Amino acid sequence: MIATLGSAVIFALLHGINVVLPAALIVGIITAELRRRSDSVRPGVVVHAFNNSITVVAYALVPGIG
Repeated sequence: MIATLGSAVIFALLHGINVVLPAALIVGIITAELRRRSDSVRPGVVVHAFNNSITVVAYALVPGIG
């Protein structure tokens, strides 16, 4: 549990102290827990890629947010 939260906090902080921090913390917790439960980084990579793709699509479709 401590390792999951610690790695999630580091993950979030590496994304910068900005509006992204809460979302990065949540994704960090999810991906760390996926890693712990599956013993593989692959599920976390998929979640991270999916999360990033949502942002890319939003930037492409919503004027003025990028």
